[in-house]
Amino acid sequence: MKLYEFEGKALFRQMGIATPEGRVATTVTEARAAGEELTFPLVVKSQVLSGGRGKAGGIKFAENMTELENYAKELLSAGFSGNPVKQVLIEEKLAIAREFYMGITLDPQKSLPLLIVSSEGGVDIEKVSREMPDRLAQEHLDPLKKYRLYHMIDIIKRTGINGTPVLALAKVLLSLVRCYTACQAITTEINPLVLDESGRAIAADSKIEIDDAGLSRVKNMDTVKREDETLDPLEREARSAGVSYVGMGGGDIGLIAGGAGLGMASMDMIAAHGKKPANFLDLGGGATEEKTAAALRIVLKTPGVKGVLLNLFGGINNCEQMAKGIVRVVDEEKPNQVIVVKMRGHSQDEGWALLEERKIPIIKLGTTSEAVILLNEKVKEKEL
Repeated sequence: MKLYEFEGKALFRQMGIATPEGRVATTVTEARAAGEELTFPLVVKSQVLSGGRGKAGGIKFAENMTELENYAKELLSAGFSGNPVKQVLIEEKLAIAREFYMGITLDPQKSLPLLIVSSEGGVDIEKVSREMPDRLAQEHLDPLKKYRLYHMIDIIKRTGINGTPVLALAKVLLSLVRCYTACQAITTEINPLVLDESGRAIAADSKIEIDDAGLSRVKNMDTVKREDETLDPLEREARSAGVSYVGMGGGDIGLIAGGAGLGMASMDMIAAHGKKPANFLDLGGGATEEKTAAALRIVLKTPGVKGVLLNLFGGINNCEQMAKGIVRVVDEEKPNQVIVVKMRGHSQDEGWALLEERKIPIIKLGTTSEAVILLNEKVKEKEL
């Protein structure tokens, strides 16, 4: 689960990482109350789970109470990137002397956490890596190693940072490593980490994503329930329906598979026959009539889909129930897209009979390749 900035900063404070003094507000009245408790100038930040707030106008600077109220009203009513803003974080503006970057993320190739530190903060780390590689240090973390302050000092110095800031930054970096481990995080990032005019190292922002299985290890996180704002509407709909869906973008063949492995193999077969999958959807176990119907409706709404392949197996699932779901959608929606079903297993004869009654093309005992070829032929016929 991705955390809002204010939630991430609460974790940082628990780990001894300093953050600006701030308050969360959900209304203009609460924003005014925050302004009365804090010292101007203040920063008003949209609390969303996507990046790019600064460039998109999601962060404002208020010099007085009138500006604070106006900015809070604007951000809470306007939303951000098509998503509503339900709360804003109001913080005291920092007196910035220097900005740095610190982050830890999982490297999928080595299955190890990758620590990244840069003497250049407040910008995309990809840009620093590309344009100023000498100002960036990377190191894979050993889960069995107990890291000490001197390890962090060595990493900090590899970025070209020297002098007074080294010790303050190393302490923050060590706390960030401990935060990553304690929270079972996927990503922990501070960008920028600010060194203020008094020499204090302060996390001006936070980006944290925690493995859902580790939420119980984090104070107050087990009670947080919300939709991920980064999901597109079809992914949200799929989550509600209990199926795994990912839109691929730009494809023309929709896919519903009875298992993740079968789904991946089906995507490869679609590509091998010259088409591009528009989505991945794993129907999973317990595929009732309702669940199958919901999955098909989602795929039919996927942009660009001209044909849908349903590659299903009746092991745990029941072919008759899945067929009933397909038939329901065909009867109710009368979709314009071509639908081809490859289905075998438990209650297959009953399922096949239902599909044949609606003249839905079926591959009964053939291969996935044959199903894709048939679907491509049907799509081509429809286009002529």
